[in-house]
Amino acid sequence: MLSQIRHRNIVKLHGFCLHHRCMFLVYEYMGRGSLFYALNMDDEEAKELSWSKRVDIISGTVNGLSYMHHDCFSQIVHKDVTSNKIFLNSELSVVVSDFGNARLPDPDSSNQTLQVGTYGYFAPELAHTMTVTEKCDVYSFGVVALENLMGGTQES
Repeated sequence: MLSQIRHRNIVKLHGFCLHHRCMFLVYEYMGRGSLFYALNMDDEEAKELSWSKRVDIISGTVNGLSYMHHDCFSQIVHKDVTSNKIFLNSELSVVVSDFGNARLPDPDSSNQTLQVGTYGYFAPELAHTMTVTEKCDVYSFGVVALENLMGGTQES
């Protein structure tokens, strides 16, 4: 699925290795690391995240999620959008990453799933109904946007 996605705000998969002793994926390099790291680094480096950069980060994240939900060959629901899964390159451009919990909702099924995701980021209705929709990502995105605008968290 990830090898077929081509969008500037979705991490690019360059390759993979499947070996009987190990498996790994090779993604494009993101020099600034995760948004979580950028929001929680020391004050001098955090000053680079001006309001306009933070708005660009939110906009890039929205573009990536919108592509996954509306423009992909098949709708993809990420299910675990967090500041640890949004990465920044050296120019502070954003990519959404880590699709380990992602699902392709099937219109002919109930789309029920186990409750997975990061505490504080998953939608309350997912915990109640266990039904996966793009609304799960929208809720998680809202938490990430608030975290971005408020300057991060002090949790690890």
